[in-house]
Amino acid sequence: MSNDDLVEAIREVDCFQGIHEEDLGQIAKMGRVIEFAANEIVFREGDTALSSYVVVSGTLSLEVCAPGIGCRRLSTIRDGEFLGWSPVLDNFHMTVTARTVTICHLIELPKDQLLALCERSPHFGYVFMRGVAQTLARRLSAARMQLLNLFGDEAETNAADG
Repeated sequence: MSNDDLVEAIREVDCFQGIHEEDLGQIAKMGRVIEFAANEIVFREGDTALSSYVVVSGTLSLEVCAPGIGCRRLSTIRDGEFLGWSPVLDNFHMTVTARTVTICHLIELPKDQLLALCERSPHFGYVFMRGVAQTLARRLSAARMQLLNLFGDEAETNAADG
């Protein structure tokens, strides 16, 4: 992938909307394209949070795994989405497992370089972190809806019992 192609892929991601061209170029320079086969683990819950990713192509599943229960899908991530908020929020460990559903091409963005760019460019840092917060809000809302779907009948029964 050329540097121009990386810039275009990064520009499509919500949390990079409104970023200056110079900063997009810096992100592209730090990025490395990685290909994953279907059903590969990108990172596991509890792994040290070292990198975030831009999904160029493919579909991933975000999962929570528990002993005796196995893994449960929380959400699906697709082309043009940001993956891995833990590193940029200085969380030391990943909070979910990311597994590829299809062949995926991801741009890996090292945490240290991404955070250094936030420090050097306050405009970038503000726009990027606002985008990360919006991404988190959407995913939290989706998880909330899953819980309502899962426990909705039980909650209605408990409310009726009064």
